[in-house]
Amino acid sequence: MRRADSVVSFADEIAMIAMYQRALRTLLSLLLCVAGSFALTAAQAAPVAATAPPAPLSLAKVQALISSASRGRATAQSIFAGPGGLTGAVVSYKDAPNAPPSVIWVNDDASALLVGKLIGPKGEDLDKQAAQKVGLLLAPDKALAAAALPATNAIMVGSKGPVLTVFIDPNCIFCHMLYQQLEPLVAKGALRARYVLVAVVKRSSFAKAAAILSAKNPAAALQQDQAAFDPKTEEGGIKPDSAPSKAVTDRIGANNALMSKAGGDGTPMLLFCSKDGSVQQLEGMPRDVNTLLAELASRPRTRLRRLKRSTVQTLPRDMLRQRGACRLSAGKSAPARSG
Repeated sequence: MRRADSVVSFADEIAMIAMYQRALRTLLSLLLCVAGSFALTAAQAAPVAATAPPAPLSLAKVQALISSASRGRATAQSIFAGPGGLTGAVVSYKDAPNAPPSVIWVNDDASALLVGKLIGPKGEDLDKQAAQKVGLLLAPDKALAAAALPATNAIMVGSKGPVLTVFIDPNCIFCHMLYQQLEPLVAKGALRARYVLVAVVKRSSFAKAAAILSAKNPAAALQQDQAAFDPKTEEGGIKPDSAPSKAVTDRIGANNALMSKAGGDGTPMLLFCSKDGSVQQLEGMPRDVNTLLAELASRPRTRLRRLKRSTVQTLPRDMLRQRGACRLSAGKSAPARSG
């Protein structure tokens, strides 16, 4: 009996030790959790030392980096604050004195350059927005105001509805596809289209644009070009004008320059008044024309006072009676004539 009692007692002691160990581990875990909670609370309550933002870069510092990186071929004309702590620089190039300045980016300590497209969170072209902000490119509202002037000899088709301004090349296949999609909408009065003729796609584009603008009825000439368009060769169907007048030549050249000044990289380039009151600019074939149509505003919200005085002074008197920049797109463009 005594041996059995000893065995039982020893087993009980082992079980009690295991129980105490489990309890000790549980208590230790609780203590660690409580200690961690107090530490976290204290850390949250403790004042965080503010990190001073980096000092704005000077033009001299930016120029030193650009000059070094370009081996003296580029010059920073001016700088401005950019997104995400970047500094924008307006740069010209000694190798291309006639080329317009461009925008490049410098990091916060002027140790590296960013050259190329800077894209925003919604896919917006931040390079182009910056160029518009500093005056290298026309903002969309000013580009629309310029496109609406009689000097462009734009071709207005349609009698009612909001206006879509399209920079169109006679040999541009995407312009042709857009023209085909807009034609039935124009016919039923859903919109009006203002076509600004440019020549940027092929060598024959200039002579074909001249033929359209020199025609007695430019709208009919444009329709002829599009009706006979050859998708295989990507050629408009109108017969080129081999000897256009200087006036027509100058008009096409000025339209090309306007599209370039607006930042247009190709055709079609679209300008229109949006329902939110802003002027929007799109490049290329819209994914869905009906969706685009739903975005067009029939009444303006942007007022003429937002435009520079120099811009307003160049507008025809009948346009100045309109309420806003978006309303400019509702005015009638002057008919295109030769000479």
